[in-house]
Amino acid sequence: MNTLIAVLILAILGVAMNFLGVFILNLAGLPGALLAGKPGKRSKWRFTFGSIVSAIGQSYIYLAYTALIIGGTMLAISKYGVVSFIIWPIAFLAVVLPIWFNLIHARVEAKELEYGNPQTEALHITTFLTLIGFFIFVFIPKVMEFMYKWIPFIGS
Repeated sequence: MNTLIAVLILAILGVAMNFLGVFILNLAGLPGALLAGKPGKRSKWRFTFGSIVSAIGQSYIYLAYTALIIGGTMLAISKYGVVSFIIWPIAFLAVVLPIWFNLIHARVEAKELEYGNPQTEALHITTFLTLIGFFIFVFIPKVMEFMYKWIPFIGS
């Protein structure tokens, strides 16, 4: 029963992040988009710099969500007896699918624009870092505890 409840919670969090992630990642990438300058009046280097700053903001925020999911999953396994081989793939999907869908939607919208969008370019980096970060956080939880001690379920 605990495993079913944990799967349901992860599914709800994944669906919520799928919708909220658009707004959260846009806010996190806003400083980079502003640094990139106006379309048509920016250099390639300025656009690249803005994309990197956007990627840093987006990655930090999305990896915080990843840490929340992983910390909660570890807690559910250790304290509530949730079956680990069932819950870990669900946790992975709850982390990866929202960022993947956001990237797909952003790329579709970017095709309509005449100029590149630094936040869309940053999503590629954020998606890659999320994939790597998930496994780093799972197998080396001290990294997660060092970066995100302020998140609930971390270090419990």
